[in-house]
Amino acid sequence: METSTMNEIDRISSLPVDILHNILSNLCIFDVIHMSVLSKRWKYICTIIPYFRFDSSSCTSLLYSNLEKFKEFMYTFLISQNTINLVRYTLSCSDMLESTYMLRLIHATTKRNVQQLVLWFWHREPFVLPHCLVTCESLQVLKLNLCDDVLKLPNHFDGFRQLKFLHLCSVKLSDEHLTNCLFSKCQLLENLELVDCNLKRMKLLYIDSASLLYITFLHGDYYDNCEIKISCPALKFLKCKCEIPKDIVIKNLFSIEYVDINFQDNDVKCDDFGFSFEKTGILVHKMIKEVPSISVLKLCKVSLKGLYEEIRQVRLSPICFNKLKSLKLKLGVDEDHMQVMIQLLKYSPNLEVLKLWCDEDGEWRENSLMYYEWCDFWPAREDQGRGHEVFHPTPLGKKLHCTYKMHDPEESIVCLDSHLKSIQLIGFKDEENEIELLRFFLKNARVLEKLTIVWAGYALKSEEALKKVLNIPRTSSQVLLAFHDAKLKRKSTNWLDYC
Repeated sequence: METSTMNEIDRISSLPVDILHNILSNLCIFDVIHMSVLSKRWKYICTIIPYFRFDSSSCTSLLYSNLEKFKEFMYTFLISQNTINLVRYTLSCSDMLESTYMLRLIHATTKRNVQQLVLWFWHREPFVLPHCLVTCESLQVLKLNLCDDVLKLPNHFDGFRQLKFLHLCSVKLSDEHLTNCLFSKCQLLENLELVDCNLKRMKLLYIDSASLLYITFLHGDYYDNCEIKISCPALKFLKCKCEIPKDIVIKNLFSIEYVDINFQDNDVKCDDFGFSFEKTGILVHKMIKEVPSISVLKLCKVSLKGLYEEIRQVRLSPICFNKLKSLKLKLGVDEDHMQVMIQLLKYSPNLEVLKLWCDEDGEWRENSLMYYEWCDFWPAREDQGRGHEVFHPTPLGKKLHCTYKMHDPEESIVCLDSHLKSIQLIGFKDEENEIELLRFFLKNARVLEKLTIVWAGYALKSEEALKKVLNIPRTSSQVLLAFHDAKLKRKSTNWLDYC
């Protein structure tokens, strides 16, 4: 790099055009225009860019700070290069845009064979999908954020021709028949995401599609008044991170592999926290009963508590997950959650990976952790059959006793005997029940290869706590213990970045 600088070599400008366009696609179009003055090559690159991103919040220029000027610029710039097909067009405008202008803008994008259309705007009235957009032969991705406005379909809606990914955010869905048509008549639709959508006016949300592979519900309002019905034989992934719906019916999920249930209901009353989990337990059991062939199952704390209430009253029949390979649970290390966990282990004979999230304060997301201050693996001791350096623990004195019975030692758990190889405990705080939980796994997991312990972000890490864990006898001679510090990754609050 020093040599390149001294020789005044511009390596960025010499990159292929498609790579430079990909880099520029993350910039607002105004920044792209500013870069066009760098050289003749950059002017050419910026002139033929197939990615347009207009963001009113980033308009620092006095020329475009006025809404009318901003709107005129958007449209003029769009039609001025109508010979170039658009890969992606993104519009974010915090001010109100009238329907006639939006229709003109969308019509201009479809004329340029847009493949991905991302729109974030509001105009205080229902937004009807334009006929030119519905019939666009090039459109594959549609992402709409209507700032809680109502979405309507045109009359005689026959479905998008090539649409594969539909993302609706802050949208009011009000017409049950038209909403069903939106999902069922898109013959190539593979991915459906409903984020912060309002279902207050609907009694039934019916998703019936032969092509859908992924369905995601995130957040959302008024699900408690709406029944959700899903019939998608090709579906592989189902994620529900939303309020508990009035009811949920799933059927014909012959291809399902991954189920993530993370219900959030602040209106249900109960025990210590003021919630009632009876409804949740029945609903979760009803859902997982229909997907016994899944390979990955992820359950939240509310779901586990609800299942415990039903199991305790012997009102639910066990579900056998013969194909389950990975189980991910957010739980408290107490009797209620441990009993549900044991039941799931018993009926998952081929389970290989178990991930337990015990951090009360951390948000529960996949790939949300950044590990740092890596601690070396601690191998099994030499006297346990492994030829590594011997670790001599310091005597710890009084043995800890669990406040509840974890498991009847006379009862066999198949996955612990022959399949479970990896366990991850996230949110470790060096509490008595956590130590006993680790003791249970190290004693009973006979083929365990790796036990990873991630400290809670606010926990006081100590050498004594490490020694407690390292002092626990291990049945598996090959298990490795790893300790991590961790912190949550920052998640962007910009909806456009999420898109």
